[in-house]
Amino acid sequence: MKKIQCLEDLNNLIGGLSSEFLEYLNCEFYSLYEYLSGGEGIEEFLLENHQAIIIVEDSTELDLLLQNRLDLEYVEEVQLESSLCLRIGISQVEDIQLHYYLKA
Repeated sequence: MKKIQCLEDLNNLIGGLSSEFLEYLNCEFYSLYEYLSGGEGIEEFLLENHQAIIIVEDSTELDLLLQNRLDLEYVEEVQLESSLCLRIGISQVEDIQLHYYLKA
């Protein structure tokens, strides 16, 4: 699993993920920034640990995540240009933590 809590974390993924998946995650991060920021600049913005964006990297991690039915809020399929990803909401500390899995 990879965790994104700030813009630097997101930028560190360049080259490690497909450009369309990275672009989608970038939009998701900016949406969280607009919703949760307290006026700080994007460079200083930091998601709390329970709000961090989580990238699920393999099917074993995905299976474990989906087995926890008590905290599972939703699973959505998101069609990107040439691939499909899962957007999974997990209940965490009175919030929903977003997890993403790029389907092969």
